[in-house]
Amino acid sequence: MRAFDPDDYRRRVLASVHRRGGAEHSDPFEIYDIELESVDTLDDGAVRDRIAEVWAFWQRGRDHPRYRGVILGLLERHAELSASLAERTTRLALRDRVAAARAERDDERFAELDAAARRLVARFGGLPEDRIAGLRTWAATQGIDEAEFARRIRRHRVLPAGPTGARPQPPRPVPISPAVLRQIRADLDELGRITGAAPPRSLFELLGVPPATPRERIREVREAALGRNRARRPDRRRALLDDLLAAVGALLVDGDPQAYLDALAAAATERLRPRVAAAVLVEDALLPGEAASLVAAAQADGLDPARARAVVAALAAEHGVTAPPMPAATGGPAAGEDGHPGARDPGATPARGHPRGDDPADGPARPARAADWAAAVSQARAALRAGRPVRADEFVATARELAGETLPPIRAVGDEVEAAIRAAAQQWAALAPLVAAARYHAVLEPARRLAARAADVPGPGGQLPGELLSLAESRCRAAEDLLDRARQAGVDGPAGTRLVEEALALASDHPGALALRRPTTGGAATATATGSAAATTATTAGSAAAGATTATTAGSAAAAAGTAVLTAAAPPTAVVARREGGSVVVRWQPSPTPGAVRYRVTRVAADGSSRAVGVTTATSLEDGGAPPGTIPAYAVTAAAGSGWSEPARTSSPDDVGSPAPDGATGQVAGQVAGQAAAPGNAADALAPPTGLRWERGRLRWTWPAGCTEMMVVHRGDGPPSGADDPLAQAHKVTNTRYEIDGGVALPASRPVHIALFCCARPAGALVVASSAGARVLLPDVPAASAADGGP
Repeated sequence: MRAFDPDDYRRRVLASVHRRGGAEHSDPFEIYDIELESVDTLDDGAVRDRIAEVWAFWQRGRDHPRYRGVILGLLERHAELSASLAERTTRLALRDRVAAARAERDDERFAELDAAARRLVARFGGLPEDRIAGLRTWAATQGIDEAEFARRIRRHRVLPAGPTGARPQPPRPVPISPAVLRQIRADLDELGRITGAAPPRSLFELLGVPPATPRERIREVREAALGRNRARRPDRRRALLDDLLAAVGALLVDGDPQAYLDALAAAATERLRPRVAAAVLVEDALLPGEAASLVAAAQADGLDPARARAVVAALAAEHGVTAPPMPAATGGPAAGEDGHPGARDPGATPARGHPRGDDPADGPARPARAADWAAAVSQARAALRAGRPVRADEFVATARELAGETLPPIRAVGDEVEAAIRAAAQQWAALAPLVAAARYHAVLEPARRLAARAADVPGPGGQLPGELLSLAESRCRAAEDLLDRARQAGVDGPAGTRLVEEALALASDHPGALALRRPTTGGAATATATGSAAATTATTAGSAAAGATTATTAGSAAAAAGTAVLTAAAPPTAVVARREGGSVVVRWQPSPTPGAVRYRVTRVAADGSSRAVGVTTATSLEDGGAPPGTIPAYAVTAAAGSGWSEPARTSSPDDVGSPAPDGATGQVAGQVAGQAAAPGNAADALAPPTGLRWERGRLRWTWPAGCTEMMVVHRGDGPPSGADDPLAQAHKVTNTRYEIDGGVALPASRPVHIALFCCARPAGALVVASSAGARVLLPDVPAASAADGGP
């Protein structure tokens, strides 16, 4: 046994144990640096001395900046690990088991190298000398050093190099990193979870084009998808599509599409190799039926038909059999033709409240005969079982229209759908305070259940359950990564403390972060409470001066303190329905309740029955299922928390009140008012922003549908007269910049009058609304409130 050298042990043994993830992935002989070959010649005293030397080294290295975590884990398991080595009988028995385990591990590690060597031997009768250098280079990329490589290939005969002058092979494309491929696969799978459909199998299917598409066509489709995606509201789905379309640009437009297909083929080869081995082992051949199934499985991994057949043929040859004739690929529909919403249109957004949207896969095809209403009822029940009640509601509407009346079976399933939507709304209301408090660890399970039972019922801001679940999972994963870094840096040090606080900022109820967090002093808590109380007092005083209600005062105070308030909302006003093309568009004036307000629209039939059209946070909704020829009655209710307001019903367009004067404000202490712009330019046609609030030192609001830019105008001596007020300061904010910054920062001076003007680009040029969509006054407040995050 070699003498113990601390530096050599750290570099050779401890680094390997750390790289593999700790003691559970190593054996005691490796951990205590005892060679298996010398076990027979060692006595108990020599082994105990080595154990003591290693244990002393661990004690000295407890605070090592890199290996601190693995050393602490080894110290915890020291008694268990050393007990099996201390006595000769147990040591020899353990030696046999470890030798077998290491041999098995080596076989797995060198499996690909052995397979490549066997293929060369089968082709040439040995290893050609001019191929060994390339094989050695490839082995080095797999972490196999020179000595291991030489020991692994010495069992094969080496052949002299062949004659020169062979035809040069065409250059192979630069291979894609497996990590990049795994990230793309993870993003595609998450996109499928968010949309509630099968994820795209490849970047080609995401675009809706076949793998053989020319590069210029791919560039055109990508640019169109980027344009559609920019018009979406900032959310997790838009971020995923941005990342995936960036990968399309790097790999399929700027890079070599063949390299991406080769990477898909390599991944499919690894996945299918065990199936081919099992089939050949049982039948001593690859049967036609199994070969066709393997081709279909390769296509499901995103391969084109030719590559799918080539992968199966190569695997068959690798196992010493000949692949049978394989038919043309029929493993699934062509990319972009299977109705997958992300495949045909990566940037498309189905209209809220109308499940069919712009994609036939999201809604029922209208049956041709009235007698088929029973089939629509069956489809509604199937959609309800699949956890898509909004889609089921569309089938119920189709069945009702086909039958000409609400028959008992239709009424029964309609009641089930309404109950499912109401239950989802209650679950969203229960999740709202958890999300507001960033308690994403507690959000995980309820969001998972909601996504399983009501995947297409949107919550506040139009967020879908799958989007909330993805957000909660990503935040918890990021918090766990920060905690791992904190443990390595030392949770008692300043770096560790900062990392723990960052983890709590991502998920305030993360159990690991709470366990590592330092206890706060009572003084800090008192100061925070005092600051919040000051903010509330100041806001209450400002609201009282304006004659605000108690509920509005409480909502303003909480908004000034940077927290979400869940209160019963006041109903909207001036509900108007107009027919536009083949649909009816319902518009209304927003609820005066501050904060994020959502609206539920129902269509009221002549017999008094009603059916849900949809839920939205905007101030308009399109009803594509309205009966032709007439404009039915509609009812709109508002909610800022768990309770819905009284319904506001449609009235004649002439009854709609005119908007407030553009120069009037009357807003204090965070109270906001949405104003309907008079029709003028393209920006005036946009709905006004809603839910203005002050959170963590920034102004925030809910963006109206179709608006991606907002002109924020402010001045201290009075309300801005317009977007071009010469005495005011104005700057344009995009929704992307808004999401990155978490809102809009304003000057520290108070009071400040703020007006928001929607912007549009109908022909590429910026157009600003002629009147303000919303206004707010942030009054002067005591220093204690301002220091605590109030306006």
